Parts: sequence; C-alpha cells; structure tokens
Amino acid sequence: MATTINEIIKESLESIKAEHLSLTPDNYAKVFCKVAKQKGVIVEDCQKVEKYVKKLDTTIIADMKRFNIGSVDELLAFLVAKLNRANEGDALKMVSALALLTKRVLQAITLLHDAKATNLANASLERLDFHQNLQSIELVKEKWFDFISNYDDSYLKKLDAFGHIAKDDLEMMVRDVLRLLNKDDSLEIYKGLVPLIVASLSPSIASGMNDELANIGHELRASPEALGTPAFQQEIKQLISKRITLDKEEVKKKVAALDKILDEINKKIVDLIQSSNLSHQQVKIIRADLQKIDFSQDGFESVHSKLLHIASSLENETRSLSEKMMSNQETITKLQSRITKLESALLVAKQEVKEDYLTHVATRRALSSELERVEDAFMRYKVDYTLCFIDIDHFKNVNDSYGHEAGDVILSTVGKILRKYIRQVDFAGRYGGEEFLVILPSTDLAQGIHFAEKIRNVIEQFKFLYKNERINVTISCGVAQRSQYASKEEVLNAADTLLYKAKECGRNQVMPIL
Repeated sequence: MATTINEIIKESLESIKAEHLSLTPDNYAKVFCKVAKQKGVIVEDCQKVEKYVKKLDTTIIADMKRFNIGSVDELLAFLVAKLNRANEGDALKMVSALALLTKRVLQAITLLHDAKATNLANASLERLDFHQNLQSIELVKEKWFDFISNYDDSYLKKLDAFGHIAKDDLEMMVRDVLRLLNKDDSLEIYKGLVPLIVASLSPSIASGMNDELANIGHELRASPEALGTPAFQQEIKQLISKRITLDKEEVKKKVAALDKILDEINKKIVDLIQSSNLSHQQVKIIRADLQKIDFSQDGFESVHSKLLHIASSLENETRSLSEKMMSNQETITKLQSRITKLESALLVAKQEVKEDYLTHVATRRALSSELERVEDAFMRYKVDYTLCFIDIDHFKNVNDSYGHEAGDVILSTVGKILRKYIRQVDFAGRYGGEEFLVILPSTDLAQGIHFAEKIRNVIEQFKFLYKNERINVTISCGVAQRSQYASKEEVLNAADTLLYKAKECGRNQVMPIL
C-alpha cells in the first residue's frame, strides 16, 4: 500500500509538472485524487465531496451537475451562491415581466407592415399564450433567428429609380413616394413636344408663312407650358388651317402656270417638228405612256388633256416626216451617242464636285453648302447642330513610312467608316488633306462628343492593312455646339481649336472632355 501511495504521489507531481500547474495544495489535491481514481485506490479525503453531495436535496444535486465541482471548497462556494440568490418570488416576477415585454414587442412588430414578420410575430404570440415551455420558446427563437438571417430588403432599391426616398423610415418613405407621384412632369412633356410641333408646321409649300412659323417656334421654346392652354392650341389650329389654305392657292397658281407652259410647248413643238429626229413609232409609244397616266384624283384633268394633245400633234406631224428623217438617221444616231456621252460626263463631273473622289464623302464645297443650309435652319427655326472636326494622327509619318498609296488606303477606309456610322440626317465631308468634318443636326454637345468618341474607338480598333502589314491609326477630334457661339464661323473655329488642343494633349482623344 505504501508503495502504491508513493507511486501516486510521484505520478501526481510529474503530472503537475507536465501540465505546467502551480504546485499549490488545491492543485496537488485535485491531481492526486484524479491519479488515485485512475489506479483504483480509494482515498478517504478524495471521497468527501461525494459523501456530502449525497446528503443534499435532489433538485440541488441536479443543479450541481451543470458545474464541475471537484473539491470541498468548490462545493461550499456553490452552496453559498445558492443561498445568496434572490428569492423565487422575485425571479418569477422578473420572468413574468420579460414575457410581457416580449409580447408587447411582438405586437409592435405586427404593426410594421411586413407580411413575413407579422405572420411570425402572430405565431410567436400564440406559442407564448398557449405553449409556454422551454421547447416551444427555443423553437420561436430559431424561427426569429432564421428570419433575421434571411431577411432581404434589396427590393427597396427599386425605388431609387424614381428619386431620393428615405427607406429606413416607413412613414417618410410613404411621404417621399407621394411627393414623387404628385410631381408635375407636364413641363418636361411639353418640352419634348415642342420640336415635334415646330417640325410638323414647317416648312410649308406657301413660303409666306415662314415668319409666322419662326415666331411661334420661338414662343414655344421660351414657354413650352403654353401648349397646355386652350388659347395657344386654338392658335396652332388656326395656323394649320391657314397653311392648308395658302398651300392650296399655291398649288392652283403652279397648275395654272403649268397649263400656260404646256400651251406654249405645244405651239413650239409644231414649229420645231420639221427638225425633229423622232420617228412615228416613237411618238406612238409616248402617246401610249401618257394615256396610262391618271391625274383625275389630283385635279389635274386639264394637264392630262394638254399632254395627250401634244402627243397627238407629235404623232400627226411626224408621220409625214418619218421618211425624210431616215436619210439623216446615221447622223442623228451619232449625235445621240455624243449627247449620251456628254450627259454621262456631265453627271460624273457634277458628282465629283459634290463627292470626294478618294473617300467618297462630301467635298469641302459640298460641306460649305450643307453648313449654310443647317445655319439657315438654326437662324430661322432654332434647330441646333453640332460640328465634329476629325484629323488622322501622325498621317505624314504614315506617308513617309509606307508611301502615299498606303495613305490613300487609310483615307478611303476612314471615309467608309464615317459613311457607315453617321445617321441619315448627318453630313460628313473631307475638309482637306487628312481632316474631316461631320455636321450633326439636332444634336447637342454631349451627343456630339459621344459620336466622336464612338468613331475614335472604331478607328483605333480597326485593322488597317497595307500589303499584309498592320498599320495602327488613331484620330483626334474637336466638337462644338452652334448655340454656344455667336456665328457659324465661331463654332467652326471653336471645333478646329479643340481639335488641335486634343493633339497637344497627346492625340487619340476627343475635346472637350465631359
């Protein structure tokens, strides 16, 4: 037995050392009793806690199991704490008060206008009223934990599209929504309708109304909300009615003038028919084509009759001249061939005047004419436009490195890109050398910059190939809006100045920068 005790003592000391415990009486007693129990040795001092515990009430023993009591001192501390606790009456009152508070909080949740939270709060109240046990309380706790964990209020972000709305306060949120719903957007709607109305009223056939149209256009732009007034609506109706009346009168004048001209033509054709090269058969064809035309729906019956009379005159007169003209047919054929060639050459010449032979965009002369046209529309009807100057970066280096033929390929391709990406109402032309100008009607500065940026990006990404060699090409752009300057010369100079500013800032960019 002595040997066994010595072994327990030795092993206890080694265990204290191995576990890095302080060698105190309490630590030694705990480790000693633990080692003795492992070796199956019963030591009376180690059985004191169990001996005293057996004498306690079962409810206290059940409460002790929650604590790891291993010594008499710990047992005494537990019992003292047990005795010092508040009496059960106060504890019951506290539990009752907390239960009532929980019910009030749940009742408040049912008023917060959240369907899921309301349903869960009602279910929790039912359990607190009829199933008050630990398992039921735990179940309610788990349900609320799941609700908090999975709660998602991201749907409130959909309200951001309508403006600022306070989403952390339901009352404020409702006020903000009502404010937005009651907001009067009619002015914005009228502003959007004004250009459509001005465009629908102008231009008319009767040019005498241009000043009136310009005046009403100014009034609408200055006060778009006037569209909502009956007086202004009546004024527009009267203006439309007046325009229709003037247009009808103008058409009558033109028809009368046409009728007079046809009479003169008929007389002159009879006089000139002796030198005509038309055959009898050709006149028959003309007469047949004229008979197919039906002007009755447009009120041009008299014009139709005159044209048929002319054709009949041609047929009668040329019948007697057919044989005479046969002898001169060869000469006439040569003259016709020559006229055809001259007409073709004239058509090509006219086209060349308007279209650049290399890039197939407009020439500088055509650009000047188009600029005059959009400037007139701006001055008369306030139809704004934006100019976009485009210049190919380092174009001289391309010519020096690859030759002028490579430069021509790049110019031609840039022209093709511009023709592809401009709108039908836009106008692109070669201003000179490697410089292009694009006229963008009904376009503000931001939209013009967006267009220039798109063209710049397309050209930067485009694969320019010359003799199977890739040539990197970039452009610089300057953009200016007409309404921001006093004249078309100023807006043209402004766009040109911004182009050179883009080059000074490193090229391959658009100025101004939004």
